[in-house]
Amino acid sequence: MAGIGINEAYNNFASTYVAKENANVDKHKKSDLQNVYKSIARINKESPLHVLKQDDNAQAEAVGIKEHARALRSQLQDIGSEEESALSKRSAVSSDSDKVSVEYVGSGQENSTEFTIAVDQLATNQINAGHFLPDEEVALPKGNYAFNANVNGHEYEFQYSIHEGDTNKDIQSKLTRLINKAGIGLVAGLQENSQNQSTIIIGSNDTGLKTGYTLRFEISESSSSEKGLNVAYFGLNLVAQEPVNAHFYLNGNEHYSSSNRFTVGNQFDITLKQATEPGVPVSIGVKNENDALIENVRGLVNGYNGFIDSVSGVQNSDFKSSKLVGETVSIAQHHLQNTEPYGITINAEGRIDYDAQKLRDAANAGKTKEAIEPLKEFTKALVAKTEEISIDPMKYVERPVFNYKDPHGSDNPSPYITSEYSGMMFNNYC
Repeated sequence: MAGIGINEAYNNFASTYVAKENANVDKHKKSDLQNVYKSIARINKESPLHVLKQDDNAQAEAVGIKEHARALRSQLQDIGSEEESALSKRSAVSSDSDKVSVEYVGSGQENSTEFTIAVDQLATNQINAGHFLPDEEVALPKGNYAFNANVNGHEYEFQYSIHEGDTNKDIQSKLTRLINKAGIGLVAGLQENSQNQSTIIIGSNDTGLKTGYTLRFEISESSSSEKGLNVAYFGLNLVAQEPVNAHFYLNGNEHYSSSNRFTVGNQFDITLKQATEPGVPVSIGVKNENDALIENVRGLVNGYNGFIDSVSGVQNSDFKSSKLVGETVSIAQHHLQNTEPYGITINAEGRIDYDAQKLRDAANAGKTKEAIEPLKEFTKALVAKTEEISIDPMKYVERPVFNYKDPHGSDNPSPYITSEYSGMMFNNYC
């Protein structure tokens, strides 16, 4: 493995082969997906027939605007909910978020006390790194092969064949595809060196160790293999990095965790990022109500302004960016017309400006509810807008009406099928 960094190589493979971790906004219940379907069906039924230009750029812009809406929806996922607005939630704070980040997940009714956390070691995953082999014909006999992967006590068998003319890199690529498609908690990829040699790197998705185990996974020869020694030939069983648990101290008390993310006291969602300096622990606590309010409003404003800037930056004559900007700005103007006394105003470009000190003064004067209520209504409307964009982003693409619906009330669906366009944008998230 000389010449490459194991962690850097594995991180590259993880970002390439492992599915993206979805935000909470992408984790749908069955009822949520049913609502999406019903919304699409309703649009199809009520829409006229449009002439859609075969413009790849315009469709790409539609995909992009859908992603901008999703990003904004993710930022607003808690704000404006029917239960409790995140604008008035408590907010946790870390004295060094580069080493330990924290999010408050409590109900807000508990008594929260500050605590310290000192990190000796992060939890790591297991990484196997094979032999570097030249891009030449495989030196193994042609025929059928198999190997076993034992992952956390579960045995899986992989079978493949080596044919005449197959090179080492061909078979390595085949094995990485087999492992990645299996979905057994492993990710694999190829690493090349300057001599045009390649090796297979296999890593576990999970970090740390399960009780009673010394490794996350083990790869061995299979008894059903017609030809042996394929594991040894490729080096699939060579462990380059052993998995270890996170080792840390809470208020001086020693703890271990198989993951770098865990909850403390059902209130603090902790993520370990780096080891701390000896004798310099990170302090975790809860911000006071006014500081939490300021931070949450800042997040709302930044999310809205970022969306407006992204949409305004679209330079395509067939994409109605001004229409989308106008609709979004109108939502803000409607709900924030009386918030100037609390330091929240809308400028000529439709962006929101806010004065943190004015907002803090209003909160100190007991006017927190008056400041929060219009913001809560604004976020609810903004969430509804992002959902509308996600369902039918093609409404902002130039599409002349070709024929209107049957005025006699026919229930036949429209030839314009929004799901044909929206569906391709959901393929990574559903």
